[in-house]
Amino acid sequence: MAKILGIDLGTTNSVVAYMEGGSPEIIPNELGDRITPSVVFFQEDGTVLVGKKARRAAGLNPQRSVFSIKRQMGTGFRVNIDDKQFTPQEISSCILQKLKSDAEYYFGEECPQAVITVPAYFTDAQRQATRDAGQIAGFHVRRIIDEPTAAAISYGLEKESDQILMVYDLGGGTFDVSIIEMVKGVFQVLSIKGNNHLGGDDFDQRIVEYLLERFQKREGIDLRSDQKAMFRLREAAQEAKIELSGVTNTHVIIEAIAMTSKGPITLEEELSRATMVSLIHDLLEMTIEPTHQAIRDACLTPEDISNVLLVGGSTRIPAVQQIVSKIVAKEPRKDVSPDECVALGAAVQASILAPLDEELEQTAADTVHREGPVIVHLTPFSLGVGLSDDRYGVLIERNSTYPTEARDLFTTTRDFQSAISFPIYEGEEMVASANTFLDMLRIDDIPPSPRGVPRIEVTFRLNQDRILEASAKDLTTGNEVSVTIIATDNRLTEDEVRDLTQAAHERVNKMIEARKRQDMSNEVESLVFRARRVFSALDDPLAEEAMQVIGELEKARYADDEEFVQEKMGQLSNMLSKYETADY
Repeated sequence: MAKILGIDLGTTNSVVAYMEGGSPEIIPNELGDRITPSVVFFQEDGTVLVGKKARRAAGLNPQRSVFSIKRQMGTGFRVNIDDKQFTPQEISSCILQKLKSDAEYYFGEECPQAVITVPAYFTDAQRQATRDAGQIAGFHVRRIIDEPTAAAISYGLEKESDQILMVYDLGGGTFDVSIIEMVKGVFQVLSIKGNNHLGGDDFDQRIVEYLLERFQKREGIDLRSDQKAMFRLREAAQEAKIELSGVTNTHVIIEAIAMTSKGPITLEEELSRATMVSLIHDLLEMTIEPTHQAIRDACLTPEDISNVLLVGGSTRIPAVQQIVSKIVAKEPRKDVSPDECVALGAAVQASILAPLDEELEQTAADTVHREGPVIVHLTPFSLGVGLSDDRYGVLIERNSTYPTEARDLFTTTRDFQSAISFPIYEGEEMVASANTFLDMLRIDDIPPSPRGVPRIEVTFRLNQDRILEASAKDLTTGNEVSVTIIATDNRLTEDEVRDLTQAAHERVNKMIEARKRQDMSNEVESLVFRARRVFSALDDPLAEEAMQVIGELEKARYADDEEFVQEKMGQLSNMLSKYETADY
């Protein structure tokens, strides 16, 4: 049976894992790396690069590259390249396709299913966008689970002692803190707080601004309008941030970052850890109150926390670790990889689903049939509908466990009203419109009645992916009526998802063909090198014939005629074989 992958779709880097012999393992990408940069580059011929290759290409042509798209999930943001607009879902699907392709190459078989992680503080729209991205990439997305919960599962897989964990997740673009109780294999989320627009990208930007100002003051040149220079600055800032996690001083050098009448100018700047901390101090402080609030929401004190897990590359910054240690008065765990633990936990969740047949998936999701961790999730946001006078009618309270279902009765506000629209919101504000708008739930064909007579039952169902499903029914007549969900501008329609999936499928086929050609080219190169070494020193008919075949192979190695190349490779291999057995 095909493996179900566990995927950490990150802002800066992404990771894919699977279960092997009861333990989660990371799947390396085609370059042998355990993590893949979440960078996408669109080449002029229409092909797409992802990962390190995309990052290298972006250095020459940054306007064709996309970074940190995770921050835009669930929004109306669009990337414009060659007068074509790409949604965040489509960009993210390119990253997921890359991970899928690497896994399939690793296993030599299709991997059509996945569990994908998201920040615990992601909204319904962001979760739905992530699921759409997975579908476009060709996955059947079996679950969307929270990153901190996945990290806790990875940590607690073989732990027997009961404990309360605080997962402090500070990645490239988002911040979450979750309090999770672990009791006899049951992981119960007690509270969640966070900020979907706070992370390592913001730290990098502060360093970039510092370097820009220093350079402009010294050289009188403003680099902000130079895209290539800005790309190189961001790369240098990120590298400096990483280095300063291990050393107290670093030297930033960017050669020929600007041209003047006197020639190229190099940016050189000493950057200390103390300076970097002063630049990002206010950003780090923005994580303190949500952390305290999460502890209070769980009805705990810092002393009740058993262990602290640090997740996300930004938690390697010593100042971050100092803040966490000060809050809970204990040192965070050092035996958890901040880059890999989320994907490893997702792989554990995937392994629980692996043997379940697709037709039985929903039944099996509701009833546990296999051994493994039990996860009790909760939602960090209230969910409700907008009422008259812009009041907010909450159906599902913040910090409710899910899957869950809630319902309430509503009625008309005008005589003979034939339809009611319920704007659906997510948030904590008493004024409905001050919250995040999700969708419009509309019920039509209400029988003519005086106001207040119709009884409309609205039901909210929060599924296992924390994605909201809403419905309505007219109880006055006893008849169930149709419900129309009007998607927001930021959500893809079924037709859009289908079209993007088809386009993605074609893109994957091109990627597979390109990889096959590259693999064949590598095989040809290896065989030719070996044959040249053997036959170039010989003077006989076999060597002469072999050198002719070598010439044909070198001309055809990048051609589309795979059959011809395979034939010539076989011919040359046979000649090598004859030489090795001949008596010269």
